[in-house]
Amino acid sequence: MNTSDFDIIKDNGRYLLIINEKYYEINEVTYTIFLKVKEGHTFDEISKLLYQKYDITSTPEELQKSITDIVTPLLKKEKANNLSFMWYKVDLLFPKHYKKIADALRFLIKPYIFWPVLVVFLLFNMYKLAFLPQHDMNGEYCTDTLGVYFVTYLCLFFILIIHELGHVTATQFFKQKTYSIGFGLYLIFPVFYADVTNVWALSRYKRVVVNLGGIFFQSILGVLLFCCYTYIDLNDNIRYVLHNIFIINGITMLVNLFPFFKFDGYWLYSDLFNLPNLSKKYQMCIRFWMKKIIRPLSSFFIEDERKYMNPYNGPLIIYSVLKLGVNIMLAIAIINFLGTYVNTLGSILKVENADACSVLKLVYKFAILTLLLIYFTKLLKTLYKTIRSKIY
Repeated sequence: MNTSDFDIIKDNGRYLLIINEKYYEINEVTYTIFLKVKEGHTFDEISKLLYQKYDITSTPEELQKSITDIVTPLLKKEKANNLSFMWYKVDLLFPKHYKKIADALRFLIKPYIFWPVLVVFLLFNMYKLAFLPQHDMNGEYCTDTLGVYFVTYLCLFFILIIHELGHVTATQFFKQKTYSIGFGLYLIFPVFYADVTNVWALSRYKRVVVNLGGIFFQSILGVLLFCCYTYIDLNDNIRYVLHNIFIINGITMLVNLFPFFKFDGYWLYSDLFNLPNLSKKYQMCIRFWMKKIIRPLSSFFIEDERKYMNPYNGPLIIYSVLKLGVNIMLAIAIINFLGTYVNTLGSILKVENADACSVLKLVYKFAILTLLLIYFTKLLKTLYKTIRSKIY
């Protein structure tokens, strides 16, 4: 093992191990060991230090093996993740492209601007979204508007770029290095990403601000869109495009705030309640309580989850119960939709003289069913692998 393979940071009571520019939280003892290795101390010296400082007895050979066992899998894991995370990705913007814009907008991240604007503008967007009159595709707005829909969905990519720009602007405000903004495909889903890995070195408050940076920029965009299509005299098609973009912008904000998938809301919840590796802790928490309530399950799950998380942590219990509920509701929804899945596909194939809007409705319905089915299949596959790994 080479000391250049890793780095370590101590910040506000947090201990971070950095491997391949990825950050992992570690405890104080592990941090001390890595620190002394980095400083060039021998494992014999480190062994004596651990005994003096923490009353921990360990041979130099055991210490060396422990450090190697920690670093080597993480090095391999990162290489595997870099290859399998997305089957296609392309970097669209680099710091040289967006740095000037981000620098010009950094003043917005100052606390006396950021928090009042975020709260007021986000509430405004959600209120208007909730009470906005919706136009049915069979109504007057549907005829001859396929081009409008196409332009609207193209603008979704612009919204997502604005969102990621919010993250990099907040990151640069806290003087952390940012990398690329890009586009990729994960399974069948289009994904935009901003590489702001270095935020893990920030304090909890600063990480929360970075997490909310994308929503903050979108909330400002939403207010501008609403004012444009409400108060400016525009062509009907342009007004309708702006109306649709406002809706899509609002929906993407809600989706990003949803904490039960790995969007901004997930990282926000994780940082607010100091729950790193929240997804893993959720699985452990559910497993712990299932074993406690249903005793026979203990033979399937031998692992002691309390080594990895506190099963009595309030925010973790709330998150685990709600996420489990969301998964159950999604499963029920998919089961209910399965009966109409084949019928919907048949309806699309049988369409002959139907108008374009009717076809669009069927396509949208089929697309939603397909996405739900994919998610349910992935959920069952993960559950099967988890149970199988514990049994065998």
